[in-house]
Amino acid sequence: MAANHPTTVRVGILVFPGCVRSAAVVPQDVFELANRVQMARPLQERVVFETLWVSAGPGRSVDSQGLRFATAASTIARLDALIVPGVGHADAESLSSVLTALAPEQALLRKAARNGLHLLAGCSATCLVAQAGLLDGRTATTSWWLASFCRNHYPLVSLQAEEILLQDGQFVTAAGLTSYFDLALWLVGQHAGADLRQLVARMLLLEERSIGQTPYAPAATITAQGPVVMERAQRWLSKHVDKSWTVAALAKHCHTSERTLLRRFQEVLGQSPVKVMQQLRVDRAKRLLESTLISLEDVAARCGYQDVATLQKVFKKLAGLSLGEYRVRFGTRR
Repeated sequence: MAANHPTTVRVGILVFPGCVRSAAVVPQDVFELANRVQMARPLQERVVFETLWVSAGPGRSVDSQGLRFATAASTIARLDALIVPGVGHADAESLSSVLTALAPEQALLRKAARNGLHLLAGCSATCLVAQAGLLDGRTATTSWWLASFCRNHYPLVSLQAEEILLQDGQFVTAAGLTSYFDLALWLVGQHAGADLRQLVARMLLLEERSIGQTPYAPAATITAQGPVVMERAQRWLSKHVDKSWTVAALAKHCHTSERTLLRRFQEVLGQSPVKVMQQLRVDRAKRLLESTLISLEDVAARCGYQDVATLQKVFKKLAGLSLGEYRVRFGTRR
């Protein structure tokens, strides 16, 4: 005989000083909506999501940039899942020091992992989970602009930064800040089924983002953290997006050998200068498709390609859409 009561799923949201506030609040709103739309269901068919703030410290509340979270103590054993908000930071250098300072949070994450909880993290929170040593040998994603940081600091993580959401066992990682909607919806689907997840997504006006991050990401960034040769290479490549070029010419401009140049690109970006130029050209094509109504032939010419077919092949590979599909979805409406 079925129990005449709903199933309860307890979700903790880890809060700490400097955590991204919306990433801590958005999942709670999603779960509350999921609870409300189930009110017409019989009790035994409902899945009730209970959320509570969790902190690594002994305090009963945590302040983050003016927002106070009332936290519960020693709750890990009572949870089914733990969501980790993003880590507030100004740049890559400051992120590294902030992550180091979050040692108590890392210890709590390791405890949650030992207890078998689903751990969900997006954007810079993926770095925090990786800093705790929990993603070594696992597949994960993060926001595209943190990809270089992650690859440099956590080489044992199999990073797939083109993806918006990835699951590897009990670990679920996601991309940018808005992907906390995706993380919460993933939990809804995991415990209450795909139908409810899809209904809640429609009520939130959220589309299925199967194309990943590539349509949203600008060029593979070459940051000031890299060696001088990389900074010179970036400037040169950016000026030659619409021109013919060779790796030999780029190496000459950077006052280095082709072999050294290729090694530098692999160390900093994990890809060749040719791949970087392809991404720069695809990025320019995106901007042109978004903001102008010029012909595809003109788009190809302004991106350094002699014909549309060549650009089309590269664009589809990197952006996940054809030129026409991208213009329809993201282009200017006039």
